[in-house]
Amino acid sequence: MPRQVVDGYVRMWLRVPTSDTLVVLDYRGAPYLRFTRAGVQVNRNSEMYYLNQTPYAWAVPAGLTRTTPPHWLAVSGGHDYEWHDGRLQALASIALTPGRSYVGRWRIPIELNGRLDAITGGLWHANSPSIVWFWPLVVLLLCWLAAWRVRNDALDWHLTRTLSITALVALSLACAGRELHGRPNVSISGCIELALVLAFAIWELSRVLLGRATFFSHLLIAVVALWQGLDLVPTLVNGYVLIPLPAVLARAVALICLGCAVCLGLLALRDGDRPEIQQRGRRRRAPA
Repeated sequence: MPRQVVDGYVRMWLRVPTSDTLVVLDYRGAPYLRFTRAGVQVNRNSEMYYLNQTPYAWAVPAGLTRTTPPHWLAVSGGHDYEWHDGRLQALASIALTPGRSYVGRWRIPIELNGRLDAITGGLWHANSPSIVWFWPLVVLLLCWLAAWRVRNDALDWHLTRTLSITALVALSLACAGRELHGRPNVSISGCIELALVLAFAIWELSRVLLGRATFFSHLLIAVVALWQGLDLVPTLVNGYVLIPLPAVLARAVALICLGCAVCLGLLALRDGDRPEIQQRGRRRRAPA
């Protein structure tokens, strides 16, 4: 019976073999979900059915108890289902002793083939990342500001090229980390988006290395890097990183994407009116 907590402690995903019949009980002990050979059904006479409506707009009918006869409604012909369960995050409001990371255990009661059982797990706390993580971003912006004030064409060309290559590598890692994080499975749309971003990165990387990148290419790289960096901002403020990449790498990639996006975008906007910079780069690679 595969199961997985999705996005930290927010939702539960459960898959039940077709040979088993499983009933998930709600907060009052009434049936909420039923997994059978025919698929998954939800009980409309369960309090959780109304609490889990999105957006929440329905009031819970009065008089619902654990003995209220269930009213089953088919919600899936498959054998897996994902739902919001407040029991996973009920412990999040508990005050922790300084230095402790383990919060406690959660429990979701179920009936498996007529026998009372439970899905159990634990909740751990992680402190937010240190503000020191933002220092590399500050240093990068200060270095860019110094180069901006120099206003040297050769320096601008080398800086733009270096930022473009670094941003392309970082945004590829960022997109791979986001899209390969299954909830609980990797979606087809996520794979398509990853393929498109990687194709873009490879194409622009070849243009940068061959000296064929234009003002618009650099600006587009900056926009895509900014998009990927903003999507990874939660890794810089939350203790746990919910992507396949290691936490250190994920945070470094997020900072690189944001820093390169800002610096490269501003350089591209300034150099867009000075095509001689790119022409100089091409002449450097021309055969003698």
